[in-house]
Amino acid sequence: MKRMPWSTNQLKRLSRQIRDGGPAQPGVPTYRDVMLWYNDLAESVQSRIARLDWTPLLGNRSFEITSRPKTIDTLRQKLRREPSTPLPSVQDVAGVRFEAEMTLDEQDAVVTAIAGVFGHPEHECVRDLRDRPHSGYRAVHLWLRLDARVEVQVRTHLQGAWANMYEVAADVFGREIRYDELPRSPQDRDIVDALQKLSTSRVARIERNRNEIASLVLTLDELHEHSVTQEDYQSVRRRVELLRQQNLANEQKLRGDLDRLREVFRQESAPGGGS
Repeated sequence: MKRMPWSTNQLKRLSRQIRDGGPAQPGVPTYRDVMLWYNDLAESVQSRIARLDWTPLLGNRSFEITSRPKTIDTLRQKLRREPSTPLPSVQDVAGVRFEAEMTLDEQDAVVTAIAGVFGHPEHECVRDLRDRPHSGYRAVHLWLRLDARVEVQVRTHLQGAWANMYEVAADVFGREIRYDELPRSPQDRDIVDALQKLSTSRVARIERNRNEIASLVLTLDELHEHSVTQEDYQSVRRRVELLRQQNLANEQKLRGDLDRLREVFRQESAPGGGS
């Protein structure tokens, strides 16, 4: 990966140009050239993460790793929201996303592995948004300092499904709902509030239950090796399996609800959809 060929001052001037919508200036790199460099950086981070052996953590479960630079519109919006933050200080110009079917404990382990491969102490780079969500958004982010800043988002499939639905909802209720702003209309405000609670209450509860059930299964297996009779073990195991099936049914219903909401908002945001 080549080092960034522009000075901090050049990127600050580009930041002002993008933010204010001004014309191109001599000595200022183009947005296209800068984003191509950030895209290469994001892809190199994606490649290093993909090369890790995830089998010990995730078994045969599939995972998705994607990367992208910010579009000029989203970058302009961010620079206008935070006018004192120049482009080199924007954490997520280069973004990488890791998403998998996993428990909360497994999500923590993935974060630990990624922080380790880049030599970053977790207490310095990890931003846990699961218990302190942002506009309903729950995930764990790693803020990496490499040749430039890179943000790695680590999400469970449920966290990703909610985020994808909410992204489409923002096309209907306004992009500001992603940044702790609610619509002016009381009816729309109630809808957005309910969408956020889907994540902070319903998704969070299902994920906590799934995590606790997985931990309980491990504990049972350890006890079975030492002090629990086969009859007692099988009795408790059947009860745990019943809890797992009930939680799985709740999760499948939630996935269906998120898919339906996403489709409704997609149709509503399409040209002529709201007429």
